[in-house]
Amino acid sequence: MMQFTLMRARMGVRLGQELGRGGEGTVFAIEGQSERVAKIYTTPPDQRKIQKLVVMAEAASPALLRIAAWPVDLLTDGRGAVRGFMMPRVVARRDIHELYSPKSRAEAFPEGDFRFLCHVGANIARAFAVVHDHGHVIGDVNHGNVLVGPDGKVMLIDCDSFQIGTGTQVYTCDVGVPLFTAPELHSRPLRGLIRTPNHDRFGLAVLLFHLLYMGRHPFAGRYSGPGDMPIERAIAECRFAYGPDRAVHGMERPPGTIPLETMGVSIAANFVLAFEQPGINGERPDPRKWITALEKLKASLRTCSVASWHQYPAEIGSCPWCAIEAQTAVRLFGQRIFPTDLTGTIDVGTLWQTITMVRDPGTDPVLPSEHPWKPPTGIDLPDTTLKGFRKVLSIALVCCGVFACNSLAKDGGLVGALIAYGLAFAVWPKVSPEERSAAERAYSAANTDWQNALARWQSEASRNTFVERLKSLEKARTELVDLPNEHRRRLAKLEAQRESQQRQRYLDRFRIDRAKIRLIGPERTSMLASYGIETAADVDYQKIIQIPGFGESLTSGLVQWRLDHERNFRFNPSEPVDPRETTALTRELEARRQVLLTTLQQGPALLKQLSQEIIAARSRLMPIMKKTWDAYKIAELRRDAL
Repeated sequence: MMQFTLMRARMGVRLGQELGRGGEGTVFAIEGQSERVAKIYTTPPDQRKIQKLVVMAEAASPALLRIAAWPVDLLTDGRGAVRGFMMPRVVARRDIHELYSPKSRAEAFPEGDFRFLCHVGANIARAFAVVHDHGHVIGDVNHGNVLVGPDGKVMLIDCDSFQIGTGTQVYTCDVGVPLFTAPELHSRPLRGLIRTPNHDRFGLAVLLFHLLYMGRHPFAGRYSGPGDMPIERAIAECRFAYGPDRAVHGMERPPGTIPLETMGVSIAANFVLAFEQPGINGERPDPRKWITALEKLKASLRTCSVASWHQYPAEIGSCPWCAIEAQTAVRLFGQRIFPTDLTGTIDVGTLWQTITMVRDPGTDPVLPSEHPWKPPTGIDLPDTTLKGFRKVLSIALVCCGVFACNSLAKDGGLVGALIAYGLAFAVWPKVSPEERSAAERAYSAANTDWQNALARWQSEASRNTFVERLKSLEKARTELVDLPNEHRRRLAKLEAQRESQQRQRYLDRFRIDRAKIRLIGPERTSMLASYGIETAADVDYQKIIQIPGFGESLTSGLVQWRLDHERNFRFNPSEPVDPRETTALTRELEARRQVLLTTLQQGPALLKQLSQEIIAARSRLMPIMKKTWDAYKIAELRRDAL
């Protein structure tokens, strides 16, 4: 086994088991040091790199070592040449993308809920803050150099690529992943480029967006302009697919995703500052601003009333995860679950008897509009008798005029007709336009008041409200009693779908981000993930052909890749239904049972209160109904009297 010497400690170390291998080198265990590992470079580092490692080892602080696999000493070979370095050992941690991607989260973090995502996000920001506080810049931000443990603690790796500042000297980071690189750097060569914390803040925001928005890239969306809009171009042009200016940029978020404002005002504002033009001007939120926003978000989370393993921001009215799961058929959270008794110990019959014993408010009283109207005393009503007489007289005179024209001599008849018509005009009652308009307005206002009073009565005093509430409780009782049968029906359906479920699980083993598929690199992989396509099981021609930048050739290649794997699938008839499916079903129905039970248990008290409110409303509102109806009829009478 290889042996090296620690440059600073001046002591020998022997390498143990190989732990991992990357592009630059290999990581080994160190015999007798369980908390340290060694990274040995494949190609010996140059002098500039050695100087950088020396500076890093001298700068190693307790704060840095808590959040990063930071070099603590250099390793030299028998000839004194630097071959690598020693750093803290990172155990029981997974790549961050295994947490924010729903499918990989089901395997790697089965108990990870949204509260956990917020916790991890704040810890990522804390790690960035520590690095920046020491005067360094991460530079090559990407989801491959952020690891997270089951407790939510975060560790940064590949620290030897960081930009290290000493006050007088800067050792640059010469690499970067375009999907996490700030737009102002996309047209510039990275070698020798001095980066700032503001550049890191862009990458931090991308990481956090992936985490909070279920693995979606903030710049992956539908472009309405000419040509393709790959993610790198969208970043360079600040075309944030979820931002308030997305329409201006010709962008729209992919289907099956949540709006930016789902996370609340503070989080949304941070992302806008990070991804749009203000960010280039140095206004991107720093790590501590993210910590504050994420801690506030975590503290505000409420539990979904339908799925207790869903938490969502209190600022929004309903659970977004239920909606997304219904739309995509992908479970986002709650993968490790335990069966419970769906029947329980509640006596539903006795509970229902208690509900039916609640006093009924009784039949609705007769409203004033439902019996003949009698004008209230003391009201000056218009006398329509004289008006009616004058109208009849006027009509009679007109008839006389017509008779005179037809029956009498020519000259005398004409004169008589003219006299009759003149008298008819004089006798007909006269009303000014102003009087008629005022009467119409008064009638319209009175009619509106009556309709509003009637609507209020129906809402507060009608028995229909009580009856509808009782019907909803009866529906809940029926559903509760039927839950065991629903459980059996759903289990039978799962049993009938065993082959398709086995095929799904088999194809889910083949992840696109780990595969070598022609012309499918990191950018297109991220675009696919932003449209919910992560594994071979997700590959569907109609879904992929609609993704921007994926034409016939790329789509057919992906479909063929799926078919190549699918050919190797063999159905195992002896394999039972996936326990995760059965326990997920049980948890779903148990959550529904709790909702129904709570509804029924609260039913008697709520019904009693509703009955009392209806009876009280009738006493309170009936005088108002009588007064409003009288006003309506009086306005109607005055209008008709004109």
